[in-house]
Amino acid sequence: MSYRKLAALALLTLSFGAGAAEQPLTQAELLGTWQIDKESLNADGSGARGLNTTWTFKNDGTLEGITQDSDSHARIDQLKAILNYSVENGKLNKQAAPGRSKMETCIAVEKDGAKMVLKCQSIYFFMTKK
Repeated sequence: MSYRKLAALALLTLSFGAGAAEQPLTQAELLGTWQIDKESLNADGSGARGLNTTWTFKNDGTLEGITQDSDSHARIDQLKAILNYSVENGKLNKQAAPGRSKMETCIAVEKDGAKMVLKCQSIYFFMTKK
């Protein structure tokens, strides 16, 4: 097999492998409280920003997000929001912001027991189930 054919085959295999990283979600897997350990623009978690945030997925289709701020100069020490969500075709569809009808789709790119990485728009959330 020529070098060109081998390189093309390798590239094709890598392309399909990258698409296969998506892991289907179920509502049962999401239910409960998840600690957002960090968020990053990069899938490998590099350049991540640590967070003190929890998302609690409830059976009624609501998601309660709570962020605690430890900065003594912060204007508020806690932010709480209730968002609507659903799971369709193995993907999380959640309200982009409270009071708005716009929804965003998130996909699980990694699931391993109580750990999960969600990709929402261009942000990766590295999460641990509590």
